[in-house]
Amino acid sequence: MADIPDYMRGFDLDDDWGFTPVTAKPETEQKPAIDPSIIENSNLELAKVKEDVSDIKSMMNEVLQIASENRTQAVEITDEAIQQRFKDIEKIILPFLYNLSKSDEPYIHWPNRGPIIKAQIEKVLKLTRG
Repeated sequence: MADIPDYMRGFDLDDDWGFTPVTAKPETEQKPAIDPSIIENSNLELAKVKEDVSDIKSMMNEVLQIASENRTQAVEITDEAIQQRFKDIEKIILPFLYNLSKSDEPYIHWPNRGPIIKAQIEKVLKLTRG
């Protein structure tokens, strides 16, 4: 087996995540043209977005204030089932991150990543939400 960090021992490193390190940025097919009417209308849309962001910030401040008022103490995780779930999550996430870091190539070619990522998200959600 290749020289791997201790924290990766025992993990399945053969999962195909669908990405490949490459030396150059992959060629893109054709860049879409920008419709000038979209740019002209963007100032109105930008003003609306700024207003929405301001409203969201205001609501978030209210939520944070309520949360700080109702703060609860953190509890140490001692339940073996929960500890096992964390280990299972590590088995999904650590090999992915390790495979991403294996190459020093400046770009990663990752076609069809949508279904691969969705499957991993479903695995993590099954572990975290039951």
